[in-house]
Amino acid sequence: MINDCNIIFSRKKGKNKEDQDESTSQIMKFYNRKISSLGVASNKIFVAAVAQAIENQDDLKTLHIIEEIGPNAARGIFEALMDLNYKHLVNIWLIKAGLGQNNNDGIKYLTLFMQKAQNTKLLDLTENEINFVGCQYIGYTLSPAFKIPILELTLDYNPIGCDGMRELTKGLELNTSIRKLSLNYCNLDLESVKYLQDILSFIDCDIRYLNLEGNFLRNQGIYQLFRSLETNGWLEELNVANNQFGEAEDIPVVEKICEVLTKNNSIQVYDFRGNALYDDSIKKFLDCIKMYKVVCRLEVPFQIQNAILEEIKKVTKKRKRKKNKKKKSKKKKKSKK
Repeated sequence: MINDCNIIFSRKKGKNKEDQDESTSQIMKFYNRKISSLGVASNKIFVAAVAQAIENQDDLKTLHIIEEIGPNAARGIFEALMDLNYKHLVNIWLIKAGLGQNNNDGIKYLTLFMQKAQNTKLLDLTENEINFVGCQYIGYTLSPAFKIPILELTLDYNPIGCDGMRELTKGLELNTSIRKLSLNYCNLDLESVKYLQDILSFIDCDIRYLNLEGNFLRNQGIYQLFRSLETNGWLEELNVANNQFGEAEDIPVVEKICEVLTKNNSIQVYDFRGNALYDDSIKKFLDCIKMYKVVCRLEVPFQIQNAILEEIKKVTKKRKRKKNKKKKSKKKKKSKK
């Protein structure tokens, strides 16, 4: 019996017959033919997802797998969908699926499908052993050449590193659709920050949520990252928890954060937990958000005095999140750093 928590289905009903195509009802025919030719076992979660979509008289819009399937199973699924020219799958969660095995072959077949379908809006590849080779596939696929309307990209807990970040940036630095980018625990370091700067400095970048928790940016990396945020006018939420930075005499990282807190009019949520920031630094941050009423949530390390924590809650309690509206430029160019 398949665990219900492993599958999420679209349940929209009531389509007119003239608005429907028959591709969903043909998936199993193409899938069985493909896995037979590849000598690959049928994947029960994918089969159940297709069956549920057909029962609901709907298309297969979402695929959610949280178990290891490996590159061969991924190839069977995505080559079958490519053979069928399937266009309806828009949300893909493949978590702990092992797509990075065998030199990231699973990522290769997934991205080939995305390039052909040109319809993916959400992609979550958490913990798939993806390295720089997989990042090459993903970066190339999300470049403007394929016009994929991706809104959310999650690559948490993959050994991406600086080399992988470089490859991702080749596509993301000119991407205009992504709203959420999550790179938690991806072995990013100071050298990776210059690629993040390239992404954030693109004048038509529309990233609103940036998650970088659990990396190794340290003082210099955080300093450089916040330099690129001084004039950023669309990012709404930034998570740099557990990045091994804090108070230092040689690098004025606390002062740079304060500068952004007073200059940036778009970032409303900051997460600084798990870093070497103490009472004096957090008091400076608090003074900044008191004067400039943009920040509505400020997460700080647990060791901060209760009185300061309570004051932060008091200051931000009645502030509400707002949606930032960024005017799109007509020309695709980078802003000056």
